[in-house]
Amino acid sequence: MVLAENKTLTCYGGRDDEWNRAVMASCVTLKGGCMPPLWARNPHVQNVLTTVRDQTAPRVFWDVDERITAADGGTVSIQWLGLDAAPAAPVVVVMHTICGSGDALRRFVAHLHRELGWVVAACNRRGHAGLPLTAPQINTMGSTSDLRDQLAAIQARRPGASLYGVGVSAGSGLLVRYLGEEAGASRLRAAVVFCPAYDVPGAFRFIHPRYDAYLSRKLVTFFLHQHADVLSTIDGFDECSHATSLLGFHERLFPLAGFATREAFYAASNPMEVALQAQTPVLVINSADDPVCVKQNVYEHRDALQTLPRMTLAFTTRGSHCGFFDGPLARTSWAYRAIAEYLAAAHRLVGSDQESSLGRV
Repeated sequence: MVLAENKTLTCYGGRDDEWNRAVMASCVTLKGGCMPPLWARNPHVQNVLTTVRDQTAPRVFWDVDERITAADGGTVSIQWLGLDAAPAAPVVVVMHTICGSGDALRRFVAHLHRELGWVVAACNRRGHAGLPLTAPQINTMGSTSDLRDQLAAIQARRPGASLYGVGVSAGSGLLVRYLGEEAGASRLRAAVVFCPAYDVPGAFRFIHPRYDAYLSRKLVTFFLHQHADVLSTIDGFDECSHATSLLGFHERLFPLAGFATREAFYAASNPMEVALQAQTPVLVINSADDPVCVKQNVYEHRDALQTLPRMTLAFTTRGSHCGFFDGPLARTSWAYRAIAEYLAAAHRLVGSDQESSLGRV
């Protein structure tokens, strides 16, 4: 179902018509679309702006940097901001990019905290955010088992709070995987999936060649060279080290991720294997000019997404990969504003302490 359409975006909705109407009525920014200035319409310019703005953003002074040890000895962390909020204040759980961290998303974290007034809990995966790799296992898509540990810790620290999730780029794959695996038992009341690639490894077929080469080199450095002392004796290390594409890297990653076969790795890590089991309300944002998570991925999965009960897909004309800078000076992100607006609306619609008047579908 098309909920809104103009020259800047098309919004698609899931099968809950009442939810669709309520979201569209509450999210003026979302349905207005992203309108970059003429000089910033090129997707590569948007990506340069993202890099520059992220690197020059003020430091976030976290309230707590909490480390968690998994059952196998692996280490993850939660970076907390806004713990002085009232006990019932909602928590937005942020899942970072493929080589990122809560610190790398500080511009986005600061925006959410400022606009919503909620607590922010940035969940860092194994080997990220300066964490030591204390178990010989990596997965570029993250681990839903680790995420469950993090969510349990978040709920334990903020027992009266409603939890909402945002996954950025690769973090969106982890979020979708969790929502699908949990179905109706998710701890998250609503979620935002920001620039997802959808199917893994299908998405790697279409990525822009220059971005593919750059990101594959980055993965080798970040995941392998950085942790060679722990991983170098594991099958697949040398093969992944010589990968020249994202697909090539992931095709050989399975032993390093703790799986016996490539098929088992994809079955346990690919978000689209379980995505259509999700019952949590979710906003998906993609841009047609994204050179990393490209429009073909959206076209392949758009119809299936619309079978979900409370799904909103904002498919913009421009915005590139996690950029969406608009306004005359392109200083602010339309997507950041739309995400905060959607989360606030979802909190009102779902309700913080009781079932929404809309009911569950």
